[in-house]
Amino acid sequence: MLAGVTALYVVVWTVYGIATDAAGVYAYLVWMVFAVGLMAYLDGLVRFSTHVLVVLCIVGFSHMAGANVDISGAILYRQVWFGFIGYDHLVHVFGLGAAGLAVWEATRRMLAADGGVRAAVVVILGANAVGALIEVGEYLASVTLGEVRVGAYANNMQDLIANLVGSLVAARWVMRRTEPARPPGSPDRLRRAR
Repeated sequence: MLAGVTALYVVVWTVYGIATDAAGVYAYLVWMVFAVGLMAYLDGLVRFSTHVLVVLCIVGFSHMAGANVDISGAILYRQVWFGFIGYDHLVHVFGLGAAGLAVWEATRRMLAADGGVRAAVVVILGANAVGALIEVGEYLASVTLGEVRVGAYANNMQDLIANLVGSLVAARWVMRRTEPARPPGSPDRLRRAR
């Protein structure tokens, strides 16, 4: 079902981008076909959880919207609110948090990182490795496809910071989700309640 939803929004956003003459429509289409194909292949190997697949689906939708929605002459990815919160950064926080969770799910068995600090380390390292690859891709796209308008130094650094924030949020979520249950009244549970 999620594959169908993803295919539908990729087609719809691509048609919309072509109809509105969005500058990066073809570059984003190529990226989405690659990313969806890669995730489908990896899902066949490791069977990602439904929540990770749903979040990745939302990230893909947000990515396509960011490239195609024009607000007052600038694509959504170029929008900044309150002087420092950019749509691009929000997609990076959310997207790289999701990527970190996907890396953790894909590697937890082979790294014996089923929970706790080990899982958090895998999430942080995995998300930031994926984020660094995305930034290299953005840089190369900006050099070869001038209309993409991403990849400048300040943008890359801000994206890397957003990636780190997303990975830290996802790492905390994994630690809390995998934390072993403590019996009521245990010293550790009482200490946390204070």
